[in-house]
Amino acid sequence: MATNKDYKKEWFNKSQLDYFSAFITLWLSCNSWYNFHYSLGNDRQNIDEIKKDQSNKNKIFHEFRNLFLQNGTKEQKSYFGNLEQLFYSLNRNPIQTDKLKYPLSLETVLIDYSKFNDITAYESLVIKNAKTKSGKLRKNVSGVDLGEIVLINDPQKVFAGIFEIIYQVRCQLVHGNMDPTEENIDTVKYCYFILYDLLKPFCE
Repeated sequence: MATNKDYKKEWFNKSQLDYFSAFITLWLSCNSWYNFHYSLGNDRQNIDEIKKDQSNKNKIFHEFRNLFLQNGTKEQKSYFGNLEQLFYSLNRNPIQTDKLKYPLSLETVLIDYSKFNDITAYESLVIKNAKTKSGKLRKNVSGVDLGEIVLINDPQKVFAGIFEIIYQVRCQLVHGNMDPTEENIDTVKYCYFILYDLLKPFCE
């Protein structure tokens, strides 16, 4: 039966996914995993250990390394796309807290959080001017090509930097310090996708 009003906008708005809630629920899965497998006393200790642990115990790092080093699989392309979108989102709106000397982005990551007061501890995961005008990697560049950007070829360091960003997003949300702006929605969305792909293989 025909109606006298078009409700497309109302239903379209209701179809939008709540990535804030989805991210927190996903983080609870990650939290449960590391509390059981690491049990170091508090979140900060667990996060620091996960960022540096390369043993078989650290399943999410091994999944990250597998995706990072795969050669052109569709899973890798999807993951690289999410990393690239996170890069752009953080460039528009980096993560800032009272403690940090610099806002966090893929160009200012904090590998060792205990050095948050040291401005020299903030590093870039992105290699500047890594490509020629034709879009190919320069001969002297040993990096991982995501498409638009090139990351350093160091899976452990890239993982540590990105995992710290994901944890800081968690902290911002849990403590009510993140406004639900469009920029923040994008950051949370891509952190969700990145973390989801690391947990999925051993949580399904």
